[in-house]
Formats: sequence, C-alpha cells, structure tokens
Amino acid sequence: MLTIKSVENESIIKKCGVDNATILLSEEDGIEKGYIAFTQTGYVIDIVGFEVYYSEEELKGEAYTVADALIKSLGSYALNHSCFYIECSRKELFSLLKNFDFAQNDNSLTINLQQLFKVCKN
Repeated sequence: MLTIKSVENESIIKKCGVDNATILLSEEDGIEKGYIAFTQTGYVIDIVGFEVYYSEEELKGEAYTVADALIKSLGSYALNHSCFYIECSRKELFSLLKNFDFAQNDNSLTINLQQLFKVCKN
C-alpha cells in the first residue's frame, strides 16, 4: 500500500537548497517512491522540491499515481493549514507540475485548491 508521511530528511532539504522545509515522503512496502518538499508563507504553499523515483521519461502508470498522491496530500495539508494556493517558482519542476493543472503566471506555476479538489456533481 502506498503511504504518504511527513518526515525530517536533511539530504532532501539540502537537495532543495532551503534551510527548512516540510517534506511529504511516499513509501510502498518500505521502499521510498518520491517526495514533495515545501514551505508555507501566509496563505500560500511554495513547492521547493518534487521528485518521483522512476526512470520513465513520461509521467505515467505507477509514477503518475505516486506524483498525484503527493500533490493531493500537499493539497490536504494546505487546506488543514488555511492555505488557498500552491505555487512553485522552480522552473526545473514546471514540466512535472503541469501534469496536474498548475497554470503558469509569469515566473511561477500556481493552482487554487478549488481546482485541485473539484466538486463532484451528482
């Protein structure tokens, strides 16, 4: 079963180039599958690192499932911490985040949490 948990990991923080970040790590059967690292300023979450550990060129199959679970977990974290937006200004992450309906605004990508969690109409 795929699990997402908050962890402290100095090597990921170093890789992201920030002094402090919250890290959500994805694991399945004790094997790390990826992470998303972020900071919070006011009502905005800023993604500072995002990686899924797959060698595939395109984001598909299991790799997409892991990335989607990390994004949705971050969205849940954001809602629980009174945030309204998730953004990212790290251009190296843009191609990955565009798979999840992030919109480009000048030098950053942004998603409103209402877009991330669409309301189902029955």
